[in-house]
Amino acid sequence: MSSKKWIVYGITGLAGLGIVAGGAAATASTMDLKTTDGTVVSGGAVTDRGGVLEASTVHLRETNSSVTVISTPSAASVQSAASANSAASANSAASAASAASADSAESVPSAASVPSPASAPSAESAPSAGSVASAPSA
Repeated sequence: MSSKKWIVYGITGLAGLGIVAGGAAATASTMDLKTTDGTVVSGGAVTDRGGVLEASTVHLRETNSSVTVISTPSAASVQSAASANSAASANSAASAASAASADSAESVPSAASVPSPASAPSAESAPSAGSVASAPSA
């Protein structure tokens, strides 16, 4: 039930928006374009609407519930300008052969390491002094 309510709200909003847009378009078509000082801009109003589409080339089929476009005018074809041929690119120079690398010298085995001598025992530390007794608190 809740989703149907939102569908109805959406359709109602869409219809309302269409009515507002239609009213705005109708109002705008009756207005003149004017400059800031109030003079009317020549050619600002659309007066000849017949050249937009020729009525004889648009065919509509009307039924009780819909209107269907049967045929529409096609845009006039325009021949495109010929493009210029691009210049041929120059051949690149051949790369020089790389020099052969020299063989690396054979590595010498490392000498065996000498074991480190045992460390001397550390000196014995002196005993710490006894702690001083603290005075009783009052």
